[in-house]
Amino acid sequence: MTYQEYLQARLEQQNEVKSLRSVLIIDGADERAIAAAKLLKKKNLVKPILLVDETIPNLEIDQYVIDYREKLEFINEFVKLRKGKETLESAEMQFESNAFYGTMLLRKQKIDAVVGGLNYPTAEILRAAFKIIGPKPDIKTISSVMVVHKNESKYLFSDISVNISPNENQLVDIAKNALDFALQLGFEPKPAFLSFSTKGSAKSAQSEIVAKATQIFNAKSPIEAYGEIQLDAALDVQVRRQKYGENNGKNANILIFPNLDAGNIGYKIAQRLGGFGAIGPIITGINAPINDLSRGATVEDVFNTILITALQVEKD
Repeated sequence: MTYQEYLQARLEQQNEVKSLRSVLIIDGADERAIAAAKLLKKKNLVKPILLVDETIPNLEIDQYVIDYREKLEFINEFVKLRKGKETLESAEMQFESNAFYGTMLLRKQKIDAVVGGLNYPTAEILRAAFKIIGPKPDIKTISSVMVVHKNESKYLFSDISVNISPNENQLVDIAKNALDFALQLGFEPKPAFLSFSTKGSAKSAQSEIVAKATQIFNAKSPIEAYGEIQLDAALDVQVRRQKYGENNGKNANILIFPNLDAGNIGYKIAQRLGGFGAIGPIITGINAPINDLSRGATVEDVFNTILITALQVEKD
């Protein structure tokens, strides 16, 4: 079973007991968005909705046309929401982006989830998510994961697009976010806080941050993480016995990287040299499902990201 087939099967199971999820695509006029929406509707997996400036004729897909009066209401509500952090002028400038309009629709629960980024930079999607939705309770750090898959193997790489140089508390939040997301996808999760060092085999300011993050995480989490640990030990039981002293236990499948350089480079090595597929980045830690698409995304990338986003919707 391919990972896409796995996602479809899991969503079909969810749809048997829950209503079909509505996912708004903010790049509604993009040909890739339209093609993915048509496929999703045909398979009856989610309810795709295209956010558009004006109705696209002869298209049997639900469309949400941006309304000028509603936009003004959203702008005024946004200024109040931000409590003095935004002026009316700055709000108007931000709402020139469909990312902000679509995210406000999510806040007002007119749709269940948002996907976008085919025509918008990641930073814009993240700003809308952080300012309008905000993080989950008890989470201060919004982060991202990449689903890296090949045949029956699947991993989560985090953080790969948001936090450049996280401290120990931010790393803990990144791991919590990734763990919550893994459970939504049906993983049997095993996190690992990665470093160039294993259990103090080498010392640096960065490896000590990773070691502290592991201690904080394991003191609070019901699922224990490896760390600080090198990648080979996290993924191979024989190496782990030699380097880490772990005699049993499953291999890690949630890989928490010490910084953005390592995470971003790591997933691209897996993708380009290892032949792994990569779905994402998926935004984690946000208090409602909103996800980013690469501006170079294919129709299949859009399709897969929407499947995952629908699985993140928690309402009955």
